[in-house]
Amino acid sequence: MKFENIEVCTRDEYKGAQEPLSFVWRGEEHPIAQIVDRWYEGGVDSTRMVLLYFRVKTITGETFLIRYHEFFRAWSIVL
Repeated sequence: MKFENIEVCTRDEYKGAQEPLSFVWRGEEHPIAQIVDRWYEGGVDSTRMVLLYFRVKTITGETFLIRYHEFFRAWSIVL
């Protein structure tokens, strides 16, 4: 998989970045209408960092897969 860094506006509550509300990719803002699915990798294995994945649908109907790297506090989009 290839990834590209993106800027994400999130719903922040008691534990920081939780759910994406919109993201900017290649200079274009994509407001999120729905989180279709979510899952994570790592966490159980202490040698792997936790990665949160979100399959999102934008208000224009496009579907994207975005990822949050908790350690680096970095968002990326799967190309």
